[in-house]
Amino acid sequence: MLPALLLALILGAGGILYLVVFIWKGWKAENLVAEFRRWRCLRTVSKQKHRQVLERDTMDAQGAQEMLLLQILQELRGTEYGKERRFNHITDASSFRSRHPLTGNHHYKDYIQRMAQGEENVLVPSGPFTLVPTAGTSGSPALVPVRAGSVTAYQQQGAAVCLEVLQNSFPGALEKAMKFSIPSNPDKAEAGNEFRPCSSTSSFMNDLYCFSLPSHPTMSHHNAMYTQLLFALKNPALRVLESSFSWVLREVFCLMEARWESLVTDIALGYLDTGLEIPREVREQIERRLEPDASRADELRGHFEKGFEGIAKRIWPSLQVIMAVGSGSSELDSQILKDTVCRGVPLHSPMYCAAEGLIGVNLWPERSTPLYVLCPRSAFFEFIPTAACNEDQPGTVCLQDVRAGEAYELVLTNRDGLCRYRIGDVVRATGFHNQSPILEFLYRRSQTLSVRGESVSEDQFYHTLLHAVRSWPGAALQNYCCSESGILGPFSGGSVPHYEVFVALKGVRDLTEEQRYKLDQALQDRFPIYKSYRLRGSIGPLHLHLVGNQAFVTLLALASSRSGSPPDKIPPPRTLRVRALAESIRKQVLS
Repeated sequence: MLPALLLALILGAGGILYLVVFIWKGWKAENLVAEFRRWRCLRTVSKQKHRQVLERDTMDAQGAQEMLLLQILQELRGTEYGKERRFNHITDASSFRSRHPLTGNHHYKDYIQRMAQGEENVLVPSGPFTLVPTAGTSGSPALVPVRAGSVTAYQQQGAAVCLEVLQNSFPGALEKAMKFSIPSNPDKAEAGNEFRPCSSTSSFMNDLYCFSLPSHPTMSHHNAMYTQLLFALKNPALRVLESSFSWVLREVFCLMEARWESLVTDIALGYLDTGLEIPREVREQIERRLEPDASRADELRGHFEKGFEGIAKRIWPSLQVIMAVGSGSSELDSQILKDTVCRGVPLHSPMYCAAEGLIGVNLWPERSTPLYVLCPRSAFFEFIPTAACNEDQPGTVCLQDVRAGEAYELVLTNRDGLCRYRIGDVVRATGFHNQSPILEFLYRRSQTLSVRGESVSEDQFYHTLLHAVRSWPGAALQNYCCSESGILGPFSGGSVPHYEVFVALKGVRDLTEEQRYKLDQALQDRFPIYKSYRLRGSIGPLHLHLVGNQAFVTLLALASSRSGSPPDKIPPPRTLRVRALAESIRKQVLS
């Protein structure tokens, strides 16, 4: 009761009102503090005008880009790298682009290693920074530096704008939001700097969520998800469900379907399932907030016994929107959610970002295809026309020369020491918001299949696979990945280069050889170069394997352990470039 009285004294009339509600509902002090912090965060969001700043920036996007580049060069000119590259002699974007080469991970490897060992003023000025791991699903994971100031700018230009957009499009939605995540425990570099995944959500914005999971290094991924789901189910008034990627929410709903009886029992009794291996102190923290609710348990039981089609809207009738990345490699997961458990609820992909920085924000939650306005002050951007992507040092165009309808590979220069850095993403400019391009994410270059130079991109392969699946009676695609036969080496079962494809299907237990060949035929029909190589015997017929859904859970866990990122920060691996990942899925083939 004492914390509640203190808050009432601090807040005056508002605090007294909270105290009345506190007594009436029989809340514990922890509940009151959480509600107050959420109220405070909502007030702050409602007063912020970051969307207006974005509008101003996009009115003169070219000017904002040129000014940002000069600021970056000014900040980095005193570093060892800045001196080597003579940043003090660069006066504009044109001279920067002509003097500095396009770069990738390998260009910075030695510099970042020295930073990890404690050397200062190498790529960035002296001061605190974090080393952020890339996903590592397409090759060797890499580390990129992120300074504290960059995180703040990232949150103001990205997360804060997205919250304003959400609040305007779905009034009241932020009052009851639940985020599903897997707590991470950052490692330390030799010099004490942290290795941790980059987050688009500040600790302040975490106050928006209805439940914050106590973290512990021994708490498993499954138990973390179970506990978060338990508190989500307890609250019938949820209006927003959020996760980093759509696959995380798919896993949440799969867990719900598999463990609903245990979840309902825990809600009725007010205790966590004793079978969950959770440290005692963490269990005690959680159970202090888990009050018995037999009425809600009975309500949930009734819904679950009716099945899981459209379950989200039935158990959370006020649910307005689901927030998660749903484009690129997440498109399949997003579509499955919309077609099944989340039927009738809009899916919104709020931001386009990478470990290297913020790229764009989605201003149109109501649209089914995620589109992102490029943020002119987040990084200096260049664009490589896709026809030149395979060149080592192709020419680039700047923001003002981008053409609507054209596809480009993205290049960025940021405040964290990455200069003319090819992040490997390919986007299409669909139009402009004021002077800033509107981008649609297409695919990652590293996810392209090419055993003879034929180049089948990630999105092209996905839609070809969907076409083939439609020809298999009763089959529904649940998950997939693929690799070039050379990745598996002698395990690929053939000397002629070919594709190895692994799929999880619903509705069928096996496929005939004729059905499996439908995918190879579809690739030949859609890609003339692939067909010519097949007819000449230079590319062999693809090998199609059936695996279970659990194989992809194992694959993500392995990718997570390789990169150092928690699983929920990793996009679904679709084209496997690492033998360990390819062998992991091959060992779980069913037929």
